[in-house]
Amino acid sequence: MISFDIPLSWTYCRLKSIIYSLTDGTHSTPKYTECGIPFVSVKDLSSGFLSLRNTKHISVEEHVILSKRCNPQKGDILITKVGTTGIPVLIEIDEEFSLFVSVALIKFFKKYVNPKFFIYLLKSPLVQLQVIENTRGVGNKNWVLTDIEHTLLVLPPLNEQQRIVNRLNTILKQL
Repeated sequence: MISFDIPLSWTYCRLKSIIYSLTDGTHSTPKYTECGIPFVSVKDLSSGFLSLRNTKHISVEEHVILSKRCNPQKGDILITKVGTTGIPVLIEIDEEFSLFVSVALIKFFKKYVNPKFFIYLLKSPLVQLQVIENTRGVGNKNWVLTDIEHTLLVLPPLNEQQRIVNRLNTILKQL
């Protein structure tokens, strides 16, 4: 799969080597409530941003149970894995919410990876081609956790990651 040279200070790695947790949301449909804790599914990330505006809700009690397995927090990354696959979103809110199976939660080592760089990396052609290649199924497409953790990445040193983020932010502001 390696198809290009990288600088000597950069490295190829698998996603699993820079994360400490990869889970997805509950595989069972919860009992919805009129209000309570937002329950996020792929539709709430499909714009490329986390939106809690149109989520369904679950009870606090059910959220407590679900969060023992999958507890999204500010600074973590969500990535869509069912239907529209491979859309990454950095959690930038403090509000609690739970996840459905259509969304994976990535908790990663921030001493190796700049969160904003990680988002750009997950949106890159290198990763997105792997998403396409590894998404399975015809009707209800699924990118399984095993394939997600084996995704090949290119990782520069942390200071270079920050330079890349700064440059991309500058370029994207001009668009």
